[in-house]
Amino acid sequence: MIVDVVYNHYVPNGERAQWHYDSMRDEHNIYYWYEGNPSDYASADGGYLDNLSTGYAPRFYEEMVRKLFISSAASLVIDFHVDGFRVDQTTSIHAYNVVHADGRAAGAANLQGAKFLRELSRTLRLIRPSTLLTCEDHSDWVLVTEHPDGAGLGFDATWYSNYYHNLIGDTGRGSECANLLRTAGMGGNGELALDHFADVIAATGRKTIVYHESHDEAGNSEHSGRTLMVAIAADKGTPPPTGDLRRIAEARCRFVAGMTLLSAGTPMFLMGEEIGAMKDFTYDGFLENREDLHGERNGAGQYLFRFYRDLIRLRLRHHSLATPNIAITQVHNADRVLAFHRWKGPEHYLVVSTLSDVGWPDGYEVNTPAVATGSWREIFTSDLPVYGGEGVSNESGIETREGKLLVKLPARGFVVLRHLPQG
Repeated sequence: MIVDVVYNHYVPNGERAQWHYDSMRDEHNIYYWYEGNPSDYASADGGYLDNLSTGYAPRFYEEMVRKLFISSAASLVIDFHVDGFRVDQTTSIHAYNVVHADGRAAGAANLQGAKFLRELSRTLRLIRPSTLLTCEDHSDWVLVTEHPDGAGLGFDATWYSNYYHNLIGDTGRGSECANLLRTAGMGGNGELALDHFADVIAATGRKTIVYHESHDEAGNSEHSGRTLMVAIAADKGTPPPTGDLRRIAEARCRFVAGMTLLSAGTPMFLMGEEIGAMKDFTYDGFLENREDLHGERNGAGQYLFRFYRDLIRLRLRHHSLATPNIAITQVHNADRVLAFHRWKGPEHYLVVSTLSDVGWPDGYEVNTPAVATGSWREIFTSDLPVYGGEGVSNESGIETREGKLLVKLPARGFVVLRHLPQG
């Protein structure tokens, strides 16, 4: 069991006991950071800190504040036997703090925030070394996942949000992101920025948690929505697609799920993706937007559900797919083709994918890793009829010819090849 904990923000108007708990003077508020004195600002709240979260930043230099957070986490480990934590928006704790009145950086707060995170990870590892610590962090700071004794923050992995923005692209990001699914869903068969996404997926082996949908991105922001909706570039409230439109949308969903589950990061997806959920998953409308997850397994979502089940089994069965080893072997924006190599010792796998609307049913030449020439065999295709596909696959083995393989690729799909060792 992983517990989601929030140490980065609290809402001062929420009638919470800690607001002005020990003093009515803002600068003496024990639980909230305050810079200077109220006389320094036009408004008394000017000295509190913003950090791109809701409410003001906690007072991390105050020992009682750090004790409150850390002792509660320790209790969850000792008394409730939780396996680990997902710490919300750690970038707001160690990097984003600014003074509310004028937006100037609050460097001392960032330093104290980093100190708190080190204390947290040290304490939990002393209690139980196997405690799993992950965090939502957008800084790309390498020290986030380094040991705290060496100035690191001590986390095992970070949520890789940039992966989501490049693969899905429904939150209004510009050309700095590949925005693959959103662009494909808008129609046409033009170029995709797969070279940009290739750099992102190559970085997934750096202690990352990767996802193609999460609780934040499934409807809370202005442009975001469920993956199936993005696959057809639909607006919020669009009825679920049917017929050919559903088939096309699900094929694109299989593509993005395949990139996530076959990447070198730890994969994650939001409940409902496995049956093609369409309703927004919002913090204030969850009950109103509940999906019939069990019913859809035997209904319209049965094909996607079987695909997810089989792909998860594939990753669990082939341990090379759970290593950090990944290398891009080919990328072509105009052809919408991306291929990458996964391996562990003598075992080698190739994932060859395309978001082309026609695919390459007669074969597409892809580069073979130099360390694994010879024969290859397909062990998975996203295009099986039981997944709602057309059945494009590589039935027999494929031989390396002049350093290349001729691989049949389904439209909006992927295949997984395994190298057959000689002898």
